[in-house]
Amino acid sequence: MSRRSILGLCGASLIVLATASHSWSVATPAASAFVGRHLAGAYGLAFEADGPTTLTLLPAPRLRFGGARLLHDGRLLAESRSLDVQLGLGGLLTGRAEAAALSLSGARLVWAEGDDRWAAPLARITARLGEGVRPLRRLVLDGARVTAPEPGAPDRIADLAVALTWPRAGAALELSGRGTWRGLPATVRLTAAHPLALAAGGTSPFTAALTWPAGSLDLDGTGSLKDGPRLAGEARGSAALPATLAWLGTAAPLAPLLGRVALEGRFEAEPGAVAMPALRLDVADTRLEGAGAGVLSEGRLALSGTLAAERIDLSALLDAAAAWSHPAPALDAFTRGDLDLRLSAASARLGTLQADDVGAGLMIRAGAVEATLGRATVAGGTVKGRAALAARGAGIDLRLQGTADRIDLGALVADLEGPRWVGGRAQGSLVLDTAGADLAEMGRRLAGRAALTVEGGELIGVSLAEGAEPQLRRGGRLAFERAQATLGLAGGVAEITAGQVRTSSSAATLRGRVFLAERRLAAQAEIEPRSPDPLRPAAEARPYEIAGPWTALRTRALAPQRPGPALPTAASAYVP
Repeated sequence: MSRRSILGLCGASLIVLATASHSWSVATPAASAFVGRHLAGAYGLAFEADGPTTLTLLPAPRLRFGGARLLHDGRLLAESRSLDVQLGLGGLLTGRAEAAALSLSGARLVWAEGDDRWAAPLARITARLGEGVRPLRRLVLDGARVTAPEPGAPDRIADLAVALTWPRAGAALELSGRGTWRGLPATVRLTAAHPLALAAGGTSPFTAALTWPAGSLDLDGTGSLKDGPRLAGEARGSAALPATLAWLGTAAPLAPLLGRVALEGRFEAEPGAVAMPALRLDVADTRLEGAGAGVLSEGRLALSGTLAAERIDLSALLDAAAAWSHPAPALDAFTRGDLDLRLSAASARLGTLQADDVGAGLMIRAGAVEATLGRATVAGGTVKGRAALAARGAGIDLRLQGTADRIDLGALVADLEGPRWVGGRAQGSLVLDTAGADLAEMGRRLAGRAALTVEGGELIGVSLAEGAEPQLRRGGRLAFERAQATLGLAGGVAEITAGQVRTSSSAATLRGRVFLAERRLAAQAEIEPRSPDPLRPAAEARPYEIAGPWTALRTRALAPQRPGPALPTAASAYVP
């Protein structure tokens, strides 16, 4: 072939390529009917377009429609400013339109909760997948939005961009997207290794990643669509919990006390429920390990779990209580969801108080919180207890009960970083009830009872001069073998109904009041020496006043109360 022939052939090829790459205007009714027959037969969709419409042959046959709409049973599914339909070559050779790829620009997708307009088309797609038919190689949305069907309805999702690719039937399906939901941007990436197996009722490995301004979540596992979507695998994520819950439009118990939370572990999920049989949770500076589960029912989230930690800091509870000095405590803010938690920790801290070997439980229901302390080692002794709070009108009701055994009072006071004023080994029990709109009112309405026994202890701030008539003095230390007290509480004041203190050489009875809010004591003690000879009568008891702040008690001797002279029996006859 001559050079001139070769150049002529190349020139003709270039002309053909240029012509094929050019977009040609075509009649919109005929083109939309051509594509519509395929969409109706494959998916039961009706297709409309207002035009204009253009045809491009290279690099792949493509029809571009202006003002396109997709409908099912006369109900609008989507409308788009521009719709590109890439046609399959195999279908064109037989005179049929087969959509190999769709690209929608400026689309409006119609969807609302409870609206079933998408149900039948999605069922047709699933059925074709189950038959091994791949609907599309590529789907692209650009500048799309999702709205409810009502005219003028606000966007449910805005600035939506989606790219779905599935190059061949045996390849993985990949989806990436971004959009704005409830005013915040989010991105998602999803890969399904065997989409046809999913449609046929089998399983497929998958990976997914979701990000939003307050957090992220990565999933890696297997999924199935039989009997509803189900997922299982490994999860990793972190989020600022209050902000994330507000974005999702839901709430969780204790959410106001939690900041950023990170989780990692195995999961099993189905619609409305997720279980994590192996869970690692990081909250603030605390790492918890165990198992957990969550169920969402009628918009209310219920959480349960069994978690353990080496060390846990509960000081945020004190911060919440300190902030609760204003009327109308928002207990509801902490009970917007259900919780059933079992918690154990090698050590725990509540403010300055240290505890070891802690086993506790927390139960939360609407407007109610119940915390149980199965066991904790505090200041060398054992503490158990239960606290129940319930919302009542503008305030709450509180019931508290507990027991303590072999507590080192000196170590306890040191842990609380208060001045040391008492020592010894203590055991006791406590039952308290109160109600109110703030801590001050609850203190005024505090009622209940308490019993306390202290062995081998001492009081700092008072002392006892030994002798035939013991003298109680201010300052020094008062060592005692055993002290017992029973208190009745009402109106925030503890009445000492029975009190006894026994030293090596004397015995004392105690009556009076303890003003809890003021941390003040007002009591009287009668002290009498203990006679070493049981047959020898003891000396007369001496009364004393013990009063003042707990950390600065003052003592004052009182005059003995002597009975007046007895009247003759017949004296009553002379009384008018």
